[in-house]
Amino acid sequence: MPLPTHKLHRSVSLSLLLCLLSPFAIHHSLLAAAPGGALEALYTFDDPQPNDIINDSSGASPPLNLKISNPKAVTQRNGGLTVSGKTTILTPKSASRLSSTIKESGVLTIETWITPADKLQEGPARIITLSEGNSDRLFTLGHDKDVFDVRFRTSQTNKNGTPSTSSPESTPVSKSLTHVVFTREQNGNTRLFIDGKQVSQKTIAGSLDPWAQPFRLGLANESNGQRPWHGTYHLVALYSRALSPGEVTARFRAGPDAPPAKPKPANPNATLFEEKIAALLANHCIECHDPSTNEGRLDLSQKATAFASKGTIIPGNAHDSLLWELVENDEMPEDRDPLSKAEKDLLRQWINEGATWTLDVIDPSNYRHQTEPGEIWVRRLTVPEYINTVQATLDIDVAKEARELLPPELRADGFSNTAYNLSVDLDHVEAYAELAAIIAQKIDPAAFAKRFSPKRNVNDKDMFALIRDIGKWLLRGPLTQNEQSIYRGITTSVVSAGGDFDEAVTYLVEAMIQSPRFIYRIEKQQGDGSLWPVSDFELASRMSYTIWGAPPDTELYADAEKGRLADPNLARAHAERMLRDPRAVEQSVRFLTDWLNLNRLDSIRPNPDHFPDWQPALADDMRRETIAFFKELVWNQNRPLTDLFNASFTFVTPRLAKHYNLPLDPDREIKSDPVDRLLRVNLEHIPSRGGLLTHGSILTIGGEEASMVTRGLFVFNDLFRGTVNNPPPGLDTTPIPTKPGLTHRDGAEIRIADRNCGDCHGKFEPMAFGLEKYDGLGAWRQQDEHGNPLRDDGTILVPGAAKPIAYDNSAQLMNLLATNNRVAESLTRKLAQFAIGRPLTAQDIPAIKSIHQNSATYQQLITNLITSDLIQKSQTTPEE
Repeated sequence: MPLPTHKLHRSVSLSLLLCLLSPFAIHHSLLAAAPGGALEALYTFDDPQPNDIINDSSGASPPLNLKISNPKAVTQRNGGLTVSGKTTILTPKSASRLSSTIKESGVLTIETWITPADKLQEGPARIITLSEGNSDRLFTLGHDKDVFDVRFRTSQTNKNGTPSTSSPESTPVSKSLTHVVFTREQNGNTRLFIDGKQVSQKTIAGSLDPWAQPFRLGLANESNGQRPWHGTYHLVALYSRALSPGEVTARFRAGPDAPPAKPKPANPNATLFEEKIAALLANHCIECHDPSTNEGRLDLSQKATAFASKGTIIPGNAHDSLLWELVENDEMPEDRDPLSKAEKDLLRQWINEGATWTLDVIDPSNYRHQTEPGEIWVRRLTVPEYINTVQATLDIDVAKEARELLPPELRADGFSNTAYNLSVDLDHVEAYAELAAIIAQKIDPAAFAKRFSPKRNVNDKDMFALIRDIGKWLLRGPLTQNEQSIYRGITTSVVSAGGDFDEAVTYLVEAMIQSPRFIYRIEKQQGDGSLWPVSDFELASRMSYTIWGAPPDTELYADAEKGRLADPNLARAHAERMLRDPRAVEQSVRFLTDWLNLNRLDSIRPNPDHFPDWQPALADDMRRETIAFFKELVWNQNRPLTDLFNASFTFVTPRLAKHYNLPLDPDREIKSDPVDRLLRVNLEHIPSRGGLLTHGSILTIGGEEASMVTRGLFVFNDLFRGTVNNPPPGLDTTPIPTKPGLTHRDGAEIRIADRNCGDCHGKFEPMAFGLEKYDGLGAWRQQDEHGNPLRDDGTILVPGAAKPIAYDNSAQLMNLLATNNRVAESLTRKLAQFAIGRPLTAQDIPAIKSIHQNSATYQQLITNLITSDLIQKSQTTPEE
């Protein structure tokens, strides 16, 4: 008797919930990356070897040395091994180390530099093979007439390793020096490259259980001597990882004489300075010892000034260095916690070992955040990304339900999509399960399945194929064999309980959209601890979620399948195409809203005694003003982002115009327009308005009291990337209230004059002086509630500069912001942080500067970001 649908649903959902609880629980923090693959065998043919042995120089143990059976058939000279007669070149025993390593990892790269003696060799003639006889193998790279052919054995191929991966006839074999590379990923994706370009791609699915067999590794022939290949070997390498397309291209460009590169030994003292000491100085010293404060006539922000005073830092001699003496005795930092023992030990070590200083300037904003090498933060989809992903993959709108059921994201480091803050708890798991059930009710399973296959069979062959294709679409990349088996188990359970094909597809989709691979943007980060290119499918997701906040489309996936996205020209072309999609505009508005925290306007509740004319609808008007202004400038006019600070137009409702006391077109009365309609206003002759900082959405950040501290810190931190530490413990931070004869600015100047406060407040509060004439709700006035006249002149002290820049009024302040390169770079950094979902670190700064130097508009920034290392590469976790 078939299981009732509601019971079937519950049994499947409960089993899924139990399976998913563990992954959700662990993925809210760091994702532990898998160990990286290694070089397993390397033959460079540099010198003839004694006893006709070709040594494996990979360093792996035991080495896979090769024995030449007929030395007269080969010639070894000039870094090459030429095979011209009948011979075998084999490991004396089975290459069990190699086969067991590949079996465990499921991943292989074969790299060869060869020169065929004849274009039309047959067999296929064995270039390199791990096999026994003509039709029993684990892998073979062969030469068959006019193509290169790779056979790779799995549980789903025959024992000969077919179907194979071959080069197309349009790329014929030549008798010239050729770079041939084959890669096989754990998910079964195979690629064949010739001279740095991918020429073929297939999926060779299945487990590597057959790799337990004891076969020998050989060159130039089968072990039985029946499949000879003639030509010259220049390099042969085997890896237990899949080289990325970018790496293959780089290897081709490096040429056959460049074996796998080993990093040059770095100056350990320089490394210590860049990784530890610069951050130590930035976070503990430069607050008081920068060009402007220059306490004790010591500027530690740059080498020239740090070493200018004789005896401050004596390379090789910490004991006699004044800096060390002050730190050792806890006299520096003053009025702050002393350095820890570990920090002191690092500083002493750096000085004693030579005090190498490799940076032009230490910018404290680069060291606000530090990460350990190999730390990878996995990214959960935000609520908007989840909604967009369901819409894009399943064509189902769950916006209303998702916003009601999913807990809202919390802001961290200025954004709500900061990866380490996107935790998942039981509320999330229950919400995702409920949303999956809602989506399952809305989906048309027959129509959805037909997008991938016209067949409606529930046998293994057809269901595995359907699961593979649906999984690749929903989970943003190929499934592993284990994943396919798990999802096949779900469909089997449904059918065995009396369900039909449509029900099987429904539960399959419901399971997939609750899996960590759907909820998270999971990436495989395996390598040697350095920056490595991400895979093509990972890159496709990075690109699409950066530009659209949504998953890749079919065009992006098509090039990911072909391994072409590593080509920067193609990636740039995709970015330009995607920026023409309306989803790019929506994503840019999400960036703006998150950066400026425009959603806080929902919580504005001013005191009616102080602001009797306030209407709650004004808060939404302010948000709409800023968004409409941004879209006009960025998308309709395609202007540089810095113009956001002084563009002489805005959009207001008649209600907001009245609040601002802003005159509209003299030929049009405010009452003649709907109260909610946005009207474009030219501000060329209204100097008090123009640019983001004159919008109520921004000015309200200072609260009802129009706090100089809060407004000044916004300009200082968010726009100029200034850094100030929290006030020392025990210091009275109670604001000075205004009164007749004492304005907010007067109170700020009192704080600046105070020895305990002035060093810090003098850096940021003057940046708000030009905003004093705007009240707490953004209205312009000439005097405050006490009748005190207000001013809008002041100074800006750019972080890192020695002298301030004066401005006479708020309009000049806006122009200073719009023309300052540090502000412009801050916008680049904000957009980059939003794109990668984490705060920037010092290691990111070279990429940021490259992006910034070649960008001005939002579109240029996004395009250059997409082709930068921030998106194209990722820090890997080294093998332990």
